[in-house]
Amino acid sequence: MSAVSPTTKPVGDWGSAVLRALTAGAALLPPLALLLSATVLALQARPALEAQGWGFFTSVEWNVAQGRFGALPFVYGTLVTSAIAMLVAVPVGIGAATYLAEIAKPAIRLTAGFLVELLAAIPSVVYGFWGIIFLVPLLQSAYAVVGLQATGGRGLLTAGLVLALMVVPYITAVTLDALRAVPVAQRMGAYALGATRWQTIWSVVLPNARSGIIGGGFLALGRALGETMAVAMVIGNSAKLPLSVAEPGYSIPAVIANEMPGAADDRHRSVLVALGLVLFVVSVAINLLARWLLKRTALPSQPASEPPSSANDVPAVKLALAQASIPLPPVSPWPARFNLLMTFVLMLCVVLLMVPLFHIFWQVTSAGSGQLSADFFLHAANTQVNGESRPGLGHAIIGTMMLVGWATVIAAPMGVLAAVYCVEYRKTKLAKAARFCAEILTGVPSVLVGLVAHAMLIQLLGRWLAPHPTGWAGVFALSIMMMPIVLRTAEEALLTVPDTLRRASYALGATPAQTILRVILPAAATAIVTGVFLGMARIAGETAPLLFTAGNSNYWQPGLEDGIHPLFVVSDMSERMPFLTYYIYNYAMSDKLEEQHLAWCGAFVLLTFVLAVNIAMRVVAGRGGVAASRSG
Repeated sequence: MSAVSPTTKPVGDWGSAVLRALTAGAALLPPLALLLSATVLALQARPALEAQGWGFFTSVEWNVAQGRFGALPFVYGTLVTSAIAMLVAVPVGIGAATYLAEIAKPAIRLTAGFLVELLAAIPSVVYGFWGIIFLVPLLQSAYAVVGLQATGGRGLLTAGLVLALMVVPYITAVTLDALRAVPVAQRMGAYALGATRWQTIWSVVLPNARSGIIGGGFLALGRALGETMAVAMVIGNSAKLPLSVAEPGYSIPAVIANEMPGAADDRHRSVLVALGLVLFVVSVAINLLARWLLKRTALPSQPASEPPSSANDVPAVKLALAQASIPLPPVSPWPARFNLLMTFVLMLCVVLLMVPLFHIFWQVTSAGSGQLSADFFLHAANTQVNGESRPGLGHAIIGTMMLVGWATVIAAPMGVLAAVYCVEYRKTKLAKAARFCAEILTGVPSVLVGLVAHAMLIQLLGRWLAPHPTGWAGVFALSIMMMPIVLRTAEEALLTVPDTLRRASYALGATPAQTILRVILPAAATAIVTGVFLGMARIAGETAPLLFTAGNSNYWQPGLEDGIHPLFVVSDMSERMPFLTYYIYNYAMSDKLEEQHLAWCGAFVLLTFVLAVNIAMRVVAGRGGVAASRSG
């Protein structure tokens, strides 16, 4: 769709000039954020890299007290867990996508697509909690059966399986789009030659969708390499080179999340940032490769309404061929049998994808909903009433709402303004750079965003702002994460607004600013708001970037240790800020039954919010999303 602009520029149109300047300024933010992240990480990592040299990447010893830092155990753990995840997720994801694209009926495809999106939206801390409660005991029993040394169930294999469950929705979604983009004519040609459905899929559809499938795999690999909290909860966190995948290990994101909040000296912090820089470079490189591969995927083609008639397709010719009694070669039953077998295998992939989703929701709902009480919403973690401990997570819920709310106030307008620039001035170099950098930012691990925010606001600017974690530092990190999500969803919404509306507005003498503000944005408002809620759901489930930016607080406000705060006011934004996912992460690994119950309740509340947002998005999508595109 080409951009439409007025033929003549109105004299003294200051409003349009100001709006273009504002949108251009917002479009500059994604490139600046990406450049700033790389610069801050490089500067903070430089002392460690200069002091350690190449030995930093080959040493296996990690002893903070003695000042010995070797990155090899973390690099090894990251690579092994990601490899296990890809070995499991790639065949299951491709198989499920193939069934949904080539075999499933439209109703099943639509329902399964929603469930896949829901699986991708579950916060990582909930995956980790599920891994601790269900997967760790299961694997521990399996290890005992085969005679492996007791490891408690935590280890590289456990982390790899949890990662596989987390990345398989990305592989499924991208592969599904790639398969649907294969021209229908190629399928019809294979069927005309007598191929079965599986032969057509294997010989025609999958080879033509290869670039998109590989691109989706690399996107999933980037997510697996950067996953933090779920891995930290189940990998075992042992800074050694394990001899078996059943043994505990460590990963780069996990060691950053675990040690950065308590890093006391500059050298320790610099070493952790150096690990983050390595992860940043690898993640960006993988995302660049994935985007390049996805762009090679052909656009969907429309199926032909009627196949062309053959010259021989006339009754006389058919009769003559039948009377000739030309013998046909015998038909082997094996292709049909193998086709039936592969149909079952592909359907099984969908089942393997859906079962963990329902199990997670069932377990969280059954354990969390039954533990909800007024104390959970009204009390803080250390609340005591009449000398009796009656803890709750009300302060963390309010703290999460404040963090997400302020991040939305900052990121949503900036994202929408940048999207307006990318759509209305799409041919400019800035629009292309903003779109490209926003796509890369969405693939940067969240723990690195927190690392950049910590380095900037606490380490570099701490003497002027605050030398400790604050709510505003957490808001800054969440805003960086949310803005590219809003930009991309708002851009897609604006692109669906018909050009006829622009032409009609300009024909009536409206300025570009009036057209954008009074015609285009209102037409796409519903879909834009849905994208904003999608961004809110994403950052509401984040833990890693807030661990060393927002910190944590167990009270409604500093110094208030007992009782219930009447106005539900948590710590000032310039102080440490409690957030819900911190307690799910912390209490999930607690031995106290009371704290585990609080973790279940927190997970239930968080999953309920995610489910509500996804259902709302589906409702809007079902209504068409953009009002203007439904007119006529």
